[in-house]
Amino acid sequence: MDQLVRWLLLLEASEDEEITQVLEEIAMQEDQVLKKAMDEWERVSQDPEVLLAYEARRKALLNEKSALKRAEKKGKQEGLEEGREKTIKAMAIRMIQERIDRNVISKLTGLSIDEVEKLRHQ
Repeated sequence: MDQLVRWLLLLEASEDEEITQVLEEIAMQEDQVLKKAMDEWERVSQDPEVLLAYEARRKALLNEKSALKRAEKKGKQEGLEEGREKTIKAMAIRMIQERIDRNVISKLTGLSIDEVEKLRHQ
């Protein structure tokens, strides 16, 4: 279990200097596999091509995440608008059933006279 925790911490080590120092101490004292991984990580992180590839991938992932959030937000807004339209039409239909004048229905709901008439004939 300790070994798994070390490997999970290794993923966070690039963001936190304190974690990196603790892992280096453990690697030097007792975990040679972790030491090799950290040495390789250090070597690779000095390579400009690897850094460029990493940054490009990171930006792509962030862009994808941002696009998904925008799509989700847009979907919610469209759903709310659709619900609003259905509610307004349902109110208009009830007013038609109560024989309220089409001009009044149009004024209260924001629907055009033509839209009110279409609902009347449904």
